[in-house]
Amino acid sequence: MNDKFYSLPEEKQQRIINAALRVFAENPYKKANTADIAAAAGISKGLLFHYFGNKQTLYEYLFRYGNDVMRGHISELLPPDESDFFEIWLRSQRAKTEIITRNPYLMDFFIRVYYDKAPENVGNMSFYGDLETASTAVILDRIDRSKFREETPPEKVIRWLIWAAEGFMKRQSDLGRVDIEQLDTEFTELVLFIRQHCYKEEALQ
Repeated sequence: MNDKFYSLPEEKQQRIINAALRVFAENPYKKANTADIAAAAGISKGLLFHYFGNKQTLYEYLFRYGNDVMRGHISELLPPDESDFFEIWLRSQRAKTEIITRNPYLMDFFIRVYYDKAPENVGNMSFYGDLETASTAVILDRIDRSKFREETPPEKVIRWLIWAAEGFMKRQSDLGRVDIEQLDTEFTELVLFIRQHCYKEEALQ
């Protein structure tokens, strides 16, 4: 990627990012047209490739951009000394909801990325797993493990929550739309239900 992209005015950077998010959100990776992205951003296709080199680099940049935006907002909402696993998860969820509300194509893009992970749909997706692993490690490193029941360690619970989130995304994908408020409400109810069954009784007081 060309560092000259970062020297562009912020408004122009955001215009290119939003255009790319929309096109990748609305199309599978192989069918997403860089000419459409350039047109929506108001730049030439040659200039788009001048900034990003190729389609794959742009795709990876958008994924990392979305994660960075979310992590930044989560850090703003999450006290540095918070160690309760479910409080961290719920605050993170609220932060994601606020970001997605302000960036309407971001959730659609993430859903598309998830379902484009198959090799026949997209190229190198190693960056997806790397970021997912890093995000999980950040949560596990700071939590109070003593609250969990022996039979439901946090590693197991986080897998359940990730699988549940994937199911919620699949349903939204099948519906062809994202109702972010409904998604947030229902997922919060599920997180609280899991908390009730995974924490020791004294941790629920």
